[in-house]
Amino acid sequence: MADASAAADEIRILSAGAMREIVLELGDGYRNRTGTKFSAEFTRSPLVRDRLRAGEIVDLAITTRSRIDELARETMVIAATAVPLARSGIGVAVRAGAGRPEIGSVDAFVRALQAAETIACADPAFGTASGLHLAALFDRLGISDELKPKLRLVGATGGKPVVVCEAVANGEAQLGIQQIAEIVAVPGVELVGPLPAALQHTTVFAAAVATAARRPDMARDLLTFLASADARLVVAAHGMQPA
Repeated sequence: MADASAAADEIRILSAGAMREIVLELGDGYRNRTGTKFSAEFTRSPLVRDRLRAGEIVDLAITTRSRIDELARETMVIAATAVPLARSGIGVAVRAGAGRPEIGSVDAFVRALQAAETIACADPAFGTASGLHLAALFDRLGISDELKPKLRLVGATGGKPVVVCEAVANGEAQLGIQQIAEIVAVPGVELVGPLPAALQHTTVFAAAVATAARRPDMARDLLTFLASADARLVVAAHGMQPA
């Protein structure tokens, strides 16, 4: 169902890539319950906003809460429909079966970074929440220059989501740091744990019906399902916290 153009009787979703597994599982559940079809395309979170600004027609937009708020102020989405769906923290990953470093405190996390031969994280130039946060965090910790030679900054072609931990799974990087939901979706890697609380950055993902939606009533109904109590279990199963 993903990455397909919506037919006349389908709800078209444009979503941040971090929400991919959650949206697909919940969308399939909604379709099975109601018979309503959907198509979903996944891209980087800033591009959801940018594509709506450029006039792309979708029924439901899912991206970071801050970008949904921007779109609401610009009347690209219907503000009254905006609802938070999930909260995502950043975590550390290793290749499946590899040793797990201690990262439970700020000092331990810094030592793990210093001991690692290579570290993959999102290239901040692509505007992802984890990439921007980590660039600022390394500066704040005073280790940017030390880490620079070992960083593997991961980007993406076109509008594809950034998948940091593919570099860990294929052996290009010893550690990967990205949003936890995006770590657990990659085969061949294991989550070590979240960043220490003092260093953590939580991103809230939200959804809203697009002002130009062709199927606004259908989109509202799907959005109600995405924010339901049943949906919270799916959100938690994919490494995020219900919003």
